[in-house]
Amino acid sequence: MAYNNAIARFCFAAIALILVEHSLCADYNWSANLRYRLKTDTSDEVEADKLSSFSEMRSRIGLDILGEKINGYFIIQDSRVLGAEDNSAGITGRTLSPTLHQVYFTYNTGRRTYQIGRFELALGNQRIIAKNNWNNTGRSFEGILVKRKTRFGERLLFTLPVVESYNTERDDSRDHVLSGVYWNVSLSKLEGGSRIEPYIINYQQAQDNASYNMVGCRADLEKGSLLFEGELAMQSSNHISASMLSLNLGYTAKQFEWLRSIKIGVDLISGDDAKTDELEGFSKYFGARHKHHGYYDYGLHKKYFGHKHQGLQELNLKGKLNFLANSNLLVAMHSFGSYDGSEQYGSELDLIVKKKFSDELTSEIGFALYNPESDNNLLTFIYMMLTASL
Repeated sequence: MAYNNAIARFCFAAIALILVEHSLCADYNWSANLRYRLKTDTSDEVEADKLSSFSEMRSRIGLDILGEKINGYFIIQDSRVLGAEDNSAGITGRTLSPTLHQVYFTYNTGRRTYQIGRFELALGNQRIIAKNNWNNTGRSFEGILVKRKTRFGERLLFTLPVVESYNTERDDSRDHVLSGVYWNVSLSKLEGGSRIEPYIINYQQAQDNASYNMVGCRADLEKGSLLFEGELAMQSSNHISASMLSLNLGYTAKQFEWLRSIKIGVDLISGDDAKTDELEGFSKYFGARHKHHGYYDYGLHKKYFGHKHQGLQELNLKGKLNFLANSNLLVAMHSFGSYDGSEQYGSELDLIVKKKFSDELTSEIGFALYNPESDNNLLTFIYMMLTASL
């Protein structure tokens, strides 16, 4: 592909520039983020009368090299289950190697910022593209991101190779590439950070016959104590026709000291109709799941990686409360079913307590209770998390 050669030349030139400029660089920023999490095992393989739990540790060390126009960013990450066999814990042996979670540079021209390398990307409320911070490894993309300031806000252009097939297929049409444009338009006549965010995204995945175009728009509106957040997206190709709709209405309770906000919402993710030749299931392959659909990993309403699923019809009610000193409580109730309403998956109650000890240390304790429609047994998920940011 011609633009790959152009990218290579641009990267080489940019690296040369960053080396020259930063030979006289004066600004360096170091950072560290260390997260420990103990959680129960929700796998189907756990016997009913047994308790299975494990501990995860994610450690990140970051270095920012800041120049006048060119900046470099590096984050090394070590992510593991404590005591896992590959760790060689407690014995003399080889341990897992850390990875580069992010490594990229930016070039700022004033109105535009060019970003190239490996980096996190979160668009809007992360339904479509998320950094998946809940996961013990998170998600990084690789490619090019161009940010441009406009009269009304900001525009993002990106092209992100997800699977490069040069050493197997040797055919650019077999690559998996995520490309698009995303606008962030501020609505100055409304209050707070009110904005609309239209976008156009193309996902090339010809190898699995799963390429599609996606058109969508997200709105985040605030007026007085009322909040509205919603998003509509449609995926289409010659054999894919799918949609997603999320509507959320909230109220900020400024007159109550104990209640911060309350929201009610509905999420609709289209499911596939086996009677048709088209694929109607909406793919959320790169989107967040815990952030919107509860903390319990119940397979029926969490796996929207492709287009052959039953979809989702979800109702939820969420409230944030002030809870003791420097802490808050999230209470969330969910009801899940298939998109066409033919099957109920179950209901879920989440209780999440977050406490800030200082600017450097926070804690989080979560309890999720899931009641599957197909089983009388209540399913539980419990976790405790400590995060140190330096």
